[in-house]
Amino acid sequence: MKKIKPEHDRRLGIVLVLVAAMAWSTAGLFTRVVSTDIPTTLFWRSLTGGLCVMAMYMCSQKGETLRGAFRFSLGEFVVAALSTCGMLCFISAFFYTTIANVSFVYGTMPLVTFVLAFLVLKEKGDWVSFSSCVLCVAGVAIILWGSQRFDDVFGIVLALGMTFFMASLTIAAKYFPDANAVKATYLSGFLGAFATAFFSSFGNILPVDYFWLTLYGLVNVGAGFGIYLLGVQRVPAVTAALVGLTEIPVAPVWAWLLFRENPGINALIGGAIILFATTAYLLMTGGKQSDHGA
Repeated sequence: MKKIKPEHDRRLGIVLVLVAAMAWSTAGLFTRVVSTDIPTTLFWRSLTGGLCVMAMYMCSQKGETLRGAFRFSLGEFVVAALSTCGMLCFISAFFYTTIANVSFVYGTMPLVTFVLAFLVLKEKGDWVSFSSCVLCVAGVAIILWGSQRFDDVFGIVLALGMTFFMASLTIAAKYFPDANAVKATYLSGFLGAFATAFFSSFGNILPVDYFWLTLYGLVNVGAGFGIYLLGVQRVPAVTAALVGLTEIPVAPVWAWLLFRENPGINALIGGAIILFATTAYLLMTGGKQSDHGA
């Protein structure tokens, strides 16, 4: 059997992470094509995504029983709960504000993670990290400044909540290093489905909506997560993070091309500042770890 060269393997990893980022960039698009309300959309997206990731886990773990698949550690439950809260905020935000606003605010996640690690884990910071945080705050402020409707502001607040929960998830993963990320992911989907089931509407859903909602979970959660796992094993963590950032500018482009959704000049300026700050932060602080994980 021909051995794959390391450089070829790295390029393949970058391509896979890029494909995963493209899958994640569709998160807001599905909310524009379905006619279902927020709880119903969240329910089906969570359920189909959870089932898809669980199926991948069962296929990868030979000999794993269904009972074992539903046996979770405390760490997996904590990570899943934080992920669920983040997902509820994330998808809901698209119903109130533009896809661009949500995507750009989410771009602050690496810096929010740094702030939480600084406060909770007492990790040391440096001028690059603090300067990047200041720039991100300025970027979000510019986006908020350009939002004149209450719905826009509320959607941005939900996006900030999602960013906080996802950053908290990263911190929780450090507290529980033995937590299985795959199991936590599909548990998160099931928790999301359970949390929204009682508020969902099942009697008046159009057949086409069932198609889009199922595709939502399969593409945005299942395919995105599965492909990312294959790619992240082949590249350094900082490379995966940088390539994953392509999701942020691509999502508003999809929204403009498919739905003529204009993000507005403030969102573009604020988003550009956030992207610059996050990219600089990852490049200047992650370079020291660039040889790990490859």
